[in-house]
Amino acid sequence: MSVSRTNRSRSSLRAFRPTLDARLEDRVVLSAVSLRQYLNISQRLLKNPSPKPARVVNFPQFTKNAPGISQNPRVIHAAAVQTVRGGQAVNVVAVDGTHYRIQLAYISNTAQTSAAEGQAGAYAQGSGTLALQTAQPTETPQPQGTVRVYPKADGSVGIIVDGSTSNTELTINPLPQAIRKGYAHSFAYGQANKNNALQVSQVTINSGNIGAIEGFHTADLTGPITAMGTQAIDRIAFRSIQPGASITTGGDVNTLDVLQGITLSGTNINIGRDLNLLNVGQSITLTNGANFAIGRDIGLVSQAPKGTGTGSNVLSLNATVVGTTSTATFPTVGAYILGSLVIDTSSKFSVGRAVDQVIYIGGNLTGYDNLRIPATNVPPPNPLFPNIPGNPLQVIGEQTP
Repeated sequence: MSVSRTNRSRSSLRAFRPTLDARLEDRVVLSAVSLRQYLNISQRLLKNPSPKPARVVNFPQFTKNAPGISQNPRVIHAAAVQTVRGGQAVNVVAVDGTHYRIQLAYISNTAQTSAAEGQAGAYAQGSGTLALQTAQPTETPQPQGTVRVYPKADGSVGIIVDGSTSNTELTINPLPQAIRKGYAHSFAYGQANKNNALQVSQVTINSGNIGAIEGFHTADLTGPITAMGTQAIDRIAFRSIQPGASITTGGDVNTLDVLQGITLSGTNINIGRDLNLLNVGQSITLTNGANFAIGRDIGLVSQAPKGTGTGSNVLSLNATVVGTTSTATFPTVGAYILGSLVIDTSSKFSVGRAVDQVIYIGGNLTGYDNLRIPATNVPPPNPLFPNIPGNPLQVIGEQTP
């Protein structure tokens, strides 16, 4: 017996029902507006891409009755932290609502000595002994040390690492936003204005030694990093280094990666010994007495690419030589600054001993007189004159005093 239309539930009449080809049926927009109004609203929102007008007209729709979801997300005045795995990691909710995990991980004792990733290397101490699986445990050991995170009034966080060694790396990674039940088809306006980078205003390594500090795409440094141990730090990586930031190390830094730029005003970056690769995606600006000081050499040991950063061979990446007869060679770099290097009269960029690989500046060099290079060991460009070193600077733009 057929069921009359009046006996059907109202909810079943309004439910979305996909067709056989998995597309939604034509009545996707269940509203009282006409087609012309619907297209006019869409056009206005496309011309004004801010999420605020979209939220006002509720397009895309926010499901107000989604369980446990507030249409006006609560304001977070200080970062929230939660200890994970007994202090090996910390979950952080930033003031803009983004979630991060700051954690310690283990770095192997071996260094890669072959071009192919995964082949057996030699011990980092240079003993010449092959680091095969017979000489190394096959499982990843538990990282040494603990990490503590404390919120600050400006919305940033300070990080303290205890008991770390040169085999410990500190990483800052984003965590996904949970989608709660009943909220999948409701637009998340609360996520529209997130910064997507954690503001880090302090990193203190109490033991002095750490293998790496990594937040290449996920963290902005706005305060001091202190790691006074004499063992080398393999990598320090941040999205940007902003005014108020400083870095002080007691030993070498193999790679300093900055995705965007470095802006120092009255603060310093002091590398205790060698800086083997400085990699900056935008400009370096030093003002109000800021100093970028490298204790000994820059570019002494060529570095392979790490993570999504480039290595010392960056100048050869875009060279088309396959299938040609080109004999062009590209020097390895000790510093790759894609933007400009700006040094005001009160500031200084100094190398303690020598430049061993080219300092490449893609923009202008402003403040040449405040760039101190005592000596150069850059390989000669012409092999016929091996006693004449190459130019330590390769500046694409203009140089001014």
